[in-house]
Amino acid sequence: MKKVFVYDPTASDKLSSVRGVGRYLQILKENFPKNTIFTDSLKRISADSVFVNPFYNFLTTPLTLKRITQKQIAIIHDLIPLKYPTHFPAGVRGNINIFLNKLALKNYDLIITDSEASKRDIMEKLQVKSYKIKVIYPCLPKLFTEKSQILNLKSQINPKFQKQNSKRLEFGAFKLFGSWNLDLGAYCMYVGDATWNKNLVNLARAIKIINVTCIFVGKVFNEAVDVASEETLREADCRDNRQSLAEEKYHERQNLPRANHPWQRELKEFFELTKNDRRFIFAGFLPDSDLLKLYQQARLNILASRDEGFGFSFLEAASQGCLSVLSDIPVLKEISDGNALFCDPKNPYDLADKIGEIYFNKNIRNKVGQLAKKRSEFFSKKKFRSKFLKIIS
Repeated sequence: MKKVFVYDPTASDKLSSVRGVGRYLQILKENFPKNTIFTDSLKRISADSVFVNPFYNFLTTPLTLKRITQKQIAIIHDLIPLKYPTHFPAGVRGNINIFLNKLALKNYDLIITDSEASKRDIMEKLQVKSYKIKVIYPCLPKLFTEKSQILNLKSQINPKFQKQNSKRLEFGAFKLFGSWNLDLGAYCMYVGDATWNKNLVNLARAIKIINVTCIFVGKVFNEAVDVASEETLREADCRDNRQSLAEEKYHERQNLPRANHPWQRELKEFFELTKNDRRFIFAGFLPDSDLLKLYQQARLNILASRDEGFGFSFLEAASQGCLSVLSDIPVLKEISDGNALFCDPKNPYDLADKIGEIYFNKNIRNKVGQLAKKRSEFFSKKKFRSKFLKIIS
């Protein structure tokens, strides 16, 4: 078997390890052969090997404009920035990168993507023939399938994590531990990023309409809680500024434009809607062991996105018997196979109705939650591993 090299940006960019690319690399590392080499240096890659680019990003500079190995595989998770250019404006540099990446893609022998919906987008937007694209559904990390059964469902969030983060979680509306008895499960969840397609403004409006508690998990929400805990914000006259400062920090760290640029407009409105509202709990990034416990005790998971490439939080939640409210869009219908409640992502009142239908009805949670759990078993490690091994061998 030829050597397999996988490009790993997390080796030098620790921030990427807690984004979607980090989760996908985690799955690859758990399922690829042990002799696979994960590296962020193309110089280490031998010409007679197989090269896998696990996060082909059209908005960044291409990894290479030439063929570097005998067999090259590009993994494209979605084309959302290309599908919605007004909401993800690339700018001059970005448009040059898009052009160069389209050229560079010709050096790849195969494209792998996460769903049939994404495959259709790739065929349409990039004019790639069907035979060059293969759908391989992601699976769950080992912890979600092998250790979930032995976790203590009545245990609190990891005390070590709670102690480490007590300062940033004790301030005002961002207080999480102690203010809320998570054992009661009286909350819903959102897990993910905060880009335009995630539809967080309508989610915030729906939470207010139905008047329930929602915990937001994801690296992006660390910016809110981190800013809230800073000494400069402990003075009363600074407290009203914490959301706008969180927004500034987020865009500074993500190297995104400021002002009224479309990259930040939706996030700014979301911060305004959630300001000083105790129904919104920002947990930030959580280790998987704590994320599992939240899923196990939550009343529901919410993914009301305008568009997705896959919809990973549905799979995570479903594996723990946690029912989801999903957008009524093709990709989420495909992934869930109908084992969820579906809402109109443009209508916060419809989203609120669907949230309430699950939040206040234990029978629906139990019945459909078990169907969702059964559906999660379809995305098995065995299928994921065998399909990839056929390609890279």
